[in-house]
Amino acid sequence: MTARILVAILLSSMIVLAISCKNSQKAKNSSKEEAIVKIDEAKKGEVAVKNEAESSKPLEKVKQKEQAKPERPAPNYPDTLVFRMQRTPCFGQCPTYTINIYQSGWSLLEGKQFFDYEGFYTTKFTEEDLIQIETLAKKYGYDKMDHVYDAPVTDLPSTTTIVNTESMNNWVYNRMNSPDELRSFEREMETMIKDKQWKRSAKGAGKNDMPD
Repeated sequence: MTARILVAILLSSMIVLAISCKNSQKAKNSSKEEAIVKIDEAKKGEVAVKNEAESSKPLEKVKQKEQAKPERPAPNYPDTLVFRMQRTPCFGQCPTYTINIYQSGWSLLEGKQFFDYEGFYTTKFTEEDLIQIETLAKKYGYDKMDHVYDAPVTDLPSTTTIVNTESMNNWVYNRMNSPDELRSFEREMETMIKDKQWKRSAKGAGKNDMPD
């Protein structure tokens, strides 16, 4: 009788142990499967992030390229030049001319089309005029302006200005996207130019043609 009881207890213990081992094995397998799933998900996430980053790189480059400021070579001019304004033509009736004003006050205007003066003209800017040019430039912050204001468009005239004084030296090419201050400065300078009394001169005229 005692032997049967011991055998029964032993069998029960073996069955419990077998079930425990089986459950433990299932738990291990389940843990492994969960770990594998998490690893796969992490890898997929890394790939997605990498693909997103790579796909955004061209867009960033394009955006930076669009925002990049266009470059133009600096204009050449003598040290004695105080002010220059050059306006180019368009497909319409845009005023086209070039004016150079020098430290002596002597100035040469070449009017090409759709301007009050066409041909070559000279005049004398007084010392007060030269001071006024510098004052206007300071008023509108000309010395702090960029060299180029432009955009990839056609049929738009450009205006190039140069201010070269003791307190300021800057040049600006303006075709599009320029600040209001620059356009105001250009308008006031054009008004000053038109208000002067100009004397017609031959091409390549020198200072001897300057009016009294």
